[in-house]
Amino acid sequence: MDVFKVNIIIWIFLYSFSLVHITLFAYLYIKNKSKVELLYLIVLINIFLLAVIITISLVLEIHTFIPLLVNAILSVYITIPMWGYYLFALDKKYFKNIFILVGTEVIIDNILMAQNEPRFFVILYILRVVFYILLAIPVFVIKKNKYEKDSIEGKMQKVTKITAIVFIIFMASLVPISVFIFELTNTASLFWGVFTVAYQIPGLVYCKNMLIKKGAISGKKGISSLTKRENEVATAICNGYKYEEIAEKLQISVSTVKTHSYIIYKKLGINNNRELMQIFIENPDGDADKPS
Repeated sequence: MDVFKVNIIIWIFLYSFSLVHITLFAYLYIKNKSKVELLYLIVLINIFLLAVIITISLVLEIHTFIPLLVNAILSVYITIPMWGYYLFALDKKYFKNIFILVGTEVIIDNILMAQNEPRFFVILYILRVVFYILLAIPVFVIKKNKYEKDSIEGKMQKVTKITAIVFIIFMASLVPISVFIFELTNTASLFWGVFTVAYQIPGLVYCKNMLIKKGAISGKKGISSLTKRENEVATAICNGYKYEEIAEKLQISVSTVKTHSYIIYKKLGINNNRELMQIFIENPDGDADKPS
């Protein structure tokens, strides 16, 4: 199979993967009407469009694609940090730094990419890593506890931090291999392919957890998935018993109670006792006895 066909297969898979991610976030936004999910969706779409441009340049071996590519990168450079700074409620002064850093980086990108020599690409990737780190520092250093951990915003903060770490690690790993990555058959497509999958995993995990949670709370199906013993433990938790008291009441060990509790939370897609009580209150006809 020739290089062109292999690249096509790789990127068709990646496009499908990305579109599934975008579709799931679009669905969650429609259901939750959460602004942060909408903004993250916009970020995903921006990155997807950049991937399309990179694919075209790689597959068709277009080397005069620099102006369009830089413009697309500029959009992503601005959109992603603005999203992160908004989510973490950073001061306005940090937003100004985005445009200063992006402006400087775009100028450097244009100069170095125009050289079209491997040694200049090494310098380019090193500077980009520094650029990404400078943009990410406020998110990791400035502590803002604006949202509860279990809220949509709190969960999105976790997703954003993990994604930023994955992104920077991959960009840093590009530095030592940038000399030959574009010279080996399919190496570039494979590298960007792995990167495309990796940075989307935190968001997909978020989607999975949110969809499971919504499915559990929406009806008694979630409760009916519990075993008899899990129902007993869940009911005791809802009635305010501590793990030690539940263990004594059901004549089992505390560690067993904790294991049952973990499984209950996983099955129902919840994070705390308050959410568990809410499910039982909203589904009084479920398999478990209602908490008193």
